[in-house]
Amino acid sequence: MNNNELSSSSLLTELGNRLKQARLARNESQELFSSRLGISRQSFAKMEKGDPAIAIGHWLNASQLLGKLLSWKSVLQSEKNLFDQFEQSQSGRQRAGKKRK
Repeated sequence: MNNNELSSSSLLTELGNRLKQARLARNESQELFSSRLGISRQSFAKMEKGDPAIAIGHWLNASQLLGKLLSWKSVLQSEKNLFDQFEQSQSGRQRAGKKRK
């Protein structure tokens, strides 16, 4: 999926498809997986279809069950370019040097 094709609905649909594939790879029914998540089978079916009304907490719980929770850590993380990172590291070093004098 490139940036031209990216929309919230297409992304949710893709996530739903990935969730379904992960569940099938574990050979689990919707009923079993939804029970493990603590939601109804109908709600889980909506997740697999990419329904935007599903709470993000359910997605996080599903990710945890699948061992993918860490992949959420970078969501909405600010992006820094290498120049910004370098400047930030240099300003920190200068302040540390000034304290020593």
